[in-house]
Amino acid sequence: MELSALNMATSAECDITSDQADSKIIFAAIDLGTSYSGWAFASKTDLDRNSTIYVKSWYSTYTSNSTGKTSTCALIKPDGETLDSFGYEAESRYDDLVTKKQHQAYFFFKNFKTGLYGKYYQPLNTGMKLVDQMGRVLPAINVFSASIRFLAEDMFSDLKRRFQDIRPGDIRWVITVPAIWTDQAKYLMRESALQAGLLPDSIIIALEPEAASVYCRQLDVCAINRDSGVALSSLKIGSKYLVLDAGGGTVDLTVHEVASSKTVKQIVTASGNVHGGNAVNKEFEKFLRTTLSDEKYEQFKRIETDDWLYLMGEFESKKKSFNPKEQDHVNMRFPHSFKGIYESNKRSSILKRIIKTKSLDDAFREIDTGNEITLKRDKITFTSHFFSNFFKLATLKAIHEIKKIIEKMQGETLSCILMVGGFSECILLQQAVKTEFPDIPVVVPVEASTAVLKGAVLYGYYPPVISERIVKYTYGVSGSAEFIPGAHPIEKRVVTDNGVRCKDIFFKHVTRGELVKTGESQRTKLFVPQYRDQRTVKWDICASKLENPRYTTDKDCHVIGRVTLNLSGTDDATNNQLEVSFAFGGTEIVVTAKEVKTGKIVKSVVSFLE
Repeated sequence: MELSALNMATSAECDITSDQADSKIIFAAIDLGTSYSGWAFASKTDLDRNSTIYVKSWYSTYTSNSTGKTSTCALIKPDGETLDSFGYEAESRYDDLVTKKQHQAYFFFKNFKTGLYGKYYQPLNTGMKLVDQMGRVLPAINVFSASIRFLAEDMFSDLKRRFQDIRPGDIRWVITVPAIWTDQAKYLMRESALQAGLLPDSIIIALEPEAASVYCRQLDVCAINRDSGVALSSLKIGSKYLVLDAGGGTVDLTVHEVASSKTVKQIVTASGNVHGGNAVNKEFEKFLRTTLSDEKYEQFKRIETDDWLYLMGEFESKKKSFNPKEQDHVNMRFPHSFKGIYESNKRSSILKRIIKTKSLDDAFREIDTGNEITLKRDKITFTSHFFSNFFKLATLKAIHEIKKIIEKMQGETLSCILMVGGFSECILLQQAVKTEFPDIPVVVPVEASTAVLKGAVLYGYYPPVISERIVKYTYGVSGSAEFIPGAHPIEKRVVTDNGVRCKDIFFKHVTRGELVKTGESQRTKLFVPQYRDQRTVKWDICASKLENPRYTTDKDCHVIGRVTLNLSGTDDATNNQLEVSFAFGGTEIVVTAKEVKTGKIVKSVVSFLE
């Protein structure tokens, strides 16, 4: 057999031994969420005693209450590299720059995490760009690494005040990512963490719904349905429950089965969408665009940026506290500058629909046929019925995903639905889930928004807690085999020092839908280098929706990553056989290669960046 010969830089080796894991005394988590981010940690001693996990409290200038997370906002200086501020501080700082008309040269990124969402075959590269709030662009890895560096350094500063002799090597870092992210997106997050200064052997990537599940399985009072008495921590072995992780950007769903008192296994492939809590904000913006027009709404953002920031912040606050059972209307401050921009529309000869409108009140009436919107000076009032419309798309999309994943279970019983993530605290979403699935107890833990963060700390302490996972795609490597005339396409025939070969063979390691143990290699295959003077071998890592692809060039087969191995010095590389195995059951794909002749073993995370 033969390896593909594409040129690619080797990925960083990441061989975490048990000794290294045992040497960690602090287990820390960074949750870089779409809307909100934060960090948490616990010492090994704390976790041994089941003590409290410390979560940083964040304070905004716009509210007197502290929160377990800060807003995911990165303000980057005009040089495009240096972080000016992050979180609530970045919002306040940018608002100040806007007031002073000094913001134009800065980069202000908000809700930028969704930029990594894509299809499993879509390539990512280190030059991938992100667009900021005002339309300016920077490399994605710069924004992500700057944000992770800020959170890591902020936490490390706190640790140094508590533990004087703490060193970076004492910490196990757990970085959380959505379960629906691709292998490429997970890898970019790892690369961002490395660029931020975190040590390679200290990083674990954890899936957000799995981290939340780990946390809620630990504490009785954390996740319990008060009506039915169902507690996640007391579910019997074999019980199955659905995890709905509804955050700001994504809605992740997976089904876990209790495997033991400490472990669970994933029994249905993760699914989800990008209609989290931010979809509610987008519906509000759609309402504003319908009133002004797309052109004038962008003008409002650009010219009256401070009023736009205040308006969206006001909506975010009202959205989070909205409870249609307890309020019949919602009041919001409405900036006078919005009317000014609208009046300029009315005088424009280009916008004929607006020309006929006599006032901003009339424009709202065109949208609101039921008299559910009232505009008076600098205040706008929505009825609860109308305000609920902003939530409809997100809730309907979440219900649709739940129905899809339940269908995959083919009639098996769910013990409960666990709702975690910031958007799961939304009363309307909770009501929609309970109404649609009345026979399944719904469990919403206390402080659902920080369940992922706290669970990630525990995940770092008990990394094998997810014992098995369902593989979403068929994975394999591209190689060559002996060419058989009539059986192989003539265009795939190549002549090598190892004979006449057929290239682009898909050597399967694991099949989509297969249940695999985490941390264990699924298949071991024997490879032989192609040329006598070869000093490196390179694999194309391929993924497919097909169960048994024959060639890596087949339809629905895609190269998603690559890995390189440097060979030991030898006169004839074709005599140097390699035993290669891949572990596809974890959150990252890990390759282990052994030279049969020398016994040399290399373990590496597959590189997914171009």
